[in-house]
Amino acid sequence: MTEFEKLKQEFVALRQKVRDGNVFQSLGNLMAEALREMPPKQATEVILPVDGEHALQRIQEYTHQLDLIAEADPDTQHIDFHITDTDLHVITAQLANPLPQYRDTGAFFFLSDMVQNDLLAPEQLRWLAEYLSSDEQLFSHILEPHNDGIYRRSFSVMILSLLLYANRVKQPFLSDGQLDDMIDQIALYAALERDGRGFIGQNGWAHAFTHIGNAAAEIFLMPQLMRADKLFLMSAMLAGFRELSDPLTFGETGRLVEVLSKLAKQHSLYSDYMLLTLKNWRKDLVTQTPPKTQARWQQFYNRSQFFHEIIMLSPSDVPKAITDYVNETKNYLS
Repeated sequence: MTEFEKLKQEFVALRQKVRDGNVFQSLGNLMAEALREMPPKQATEVILPVDGEHALQRIQEYTHQLDLIAEADPDTQHIDFHITDTDLHVITAQLANPLPQYRDTGAFFFLSDMVQNDLLAPEQLRWLAEYLSSDEQLFSHILEPHNDGIYRRSFSVMILSLLLYANRVKQPFLSDGQLDDMIDQIALYAALERDGRGFIGQNGWAHAFTHIGNAAAEIFLMPQLMRADKLFLMSAMLAGFRELSDPLTFGETGRLVEVLSKLAKQHSLYSDYMLLTLKNWRKDLVTQTPPKTQARWQQFYNRSQFFHEIIMLSPSDVPKAITDYVNETKNYLS
């Protein structure tokens, strides 16, 4: 069993313990211990898609086909349109392309339109969900120094958030088992991602932590999901943020705080856990030696920014106990 496989098993076991009511206060520390047992990996070659022009040509052809259908009958409710599985696979692969014309304005825009306009068959939606939530997509190069693997991971999560939305508000296409597996994968991804880059030079957006927030927001809105599972995902997000030593400078922290605070308002279980986590973060600062490395200082300022984003929210959007605690400690963390 690899270290990664062991970590996956530990997270699945922790989720079950939360469901059974056997762990609450120690959940964050247990996750932190498991995460710190995963050593960084040396950089390896990132295999990138090479057929970007072919994928872009197919996207343009499908888009032209849809334009012709709309021109012929603007009021039609049932579009006679089908994308082949082969083309869907080729286009989806471009989510890993560092070049934004193939990844962002190409594959992402196209797949977003396909999902939101109900232009994919249920079996294609299921394939997309299973493929994008696979280990090969979500955890590709995740323990290595920053590299182009971030695009595959981040944009997989972004499309997963759209699929979760479609499954929630339209005709469901995912089984309970598939949703269960997806939650496990997204929670572990949120805990493991360490690449906080937002907009990257000529390659455009990576923005992984905003995409994590979007996917989590959809999971938190799932009406049938038990509170323990939502708490588990909240804990994974906070555990990952605790370890992050990259700056988040493109609004990611605000998005995470918004999503987590909205959940905390739903039930005291979530607000109690979020408050406990914030207190533990402050305890870290009091009990540990002062930061002496760039990474440790960045973790300190990330947490300070998290507190600041809570203060920036309307008091009506945050549980009072959390607002009170943050206001009490803001001078210490500034």
